[in-house]
Amino acid sequence: MKKVLPLVIIVLFLLVTVGCNKSQSEYYKGTGKVIANINGYKLTEDKFKLLIDTLPEKAKSQYMGEEGKKKLLEQLTVQKLLVQEAKKLKLDKKPEFLVRKEMDEDTILLEQYYKYLFENFKPDDKALEAFYKSHPELFAGEEEFEAYHILVTPQKDAKIFNTKKSDAQNEEQAQKKLKMIQGLLKKGVSFEKVAKEYSEGPSAPRGGYLGKFTLGRMIPEFENALKKMKPGEISEPVKTRFGYHIIYLKSRKKPEVKPFEKLNEQEKNMVMQAYFKDLLEKKIEDLKKKASVVISK
Repeated sequence: MKKVLPLVIIVLFLLVTVGCNKSQSEYYKGTGKVIANINGYKLTEDKFKLLIDTLPEKAKSQYMGEEGKKKLLEQLTVQKLLVQEAKKLKLDKKPEFLVRKEMDEDTILLEQYYKYLFENFKPDDKALEAFYKSHPELFAGEEEFEAYHILVTPQKDAKIFNTKKSDAQNEEQAQKKLKMIQGLLKKGVSFEKVAKEYSEGPSAPRGGYLGKFTLGRMIPEFENALKKMKPGEISEPVKTRFGYHIIYLKSRKKPEVKPFEKLNEQEKNMVMQAYFKDLLEKKIEDLKKKASVVISK
């Protein structure tokens, strides 16, 4: 039994050769010697070569050499005969085919447009460096925080972490405990000592130390409070689903941008990607301004 034709070949050949309401003359005919004439459809040497060039590398390797090309040509011949039969049945006039055909053509044209942008607007090192320096927000590392906290929960805890074995078991007790803790901190008692003695969270034995971290590691309410703080500040109680947090921000390290000349090739490629993303976004905005677009709800 012969093997089923590879799907990738079928799809690519359809995109190259099959049209909706189009004759072969509206596609690229090719030049040079005609290597196959399939019921009037002529496949030339250079068109056959172009078709092979469009294949993914993994598929392309199967059709190298004379035997591989012969195998591909046989597959394409069978495929073209089936396509011609489908046209006789007017399957190329069905709405689902026409929509799919439109989307496939758009996809290919978009790939060609991206290639055009890359080939015609590729920046030299000087332009790439200028883009890099003018967009530090894209390439800076994340801001790093170092913080401590004291946690008070308004419900009975299964485990007590603080040395005083204190546990606020309702809202009233929690508020009373928070005021007591704030009073100690205002008197100058060290944050770590108060955390060890009264915090109800698992970081209590470490003096409430949470370590160094970037945004996205903590819950939103906690991070929102952190972003408004300066190093050395102690927050008012911050309510989260875990309870109430009193936060001490020890330090916050602003993100740094590495000098362009110290970027490695992988990092420069990332800058190049950002450059073309920015270029494409500007092109899109320009096209939107010039276009007449009406979208009805």
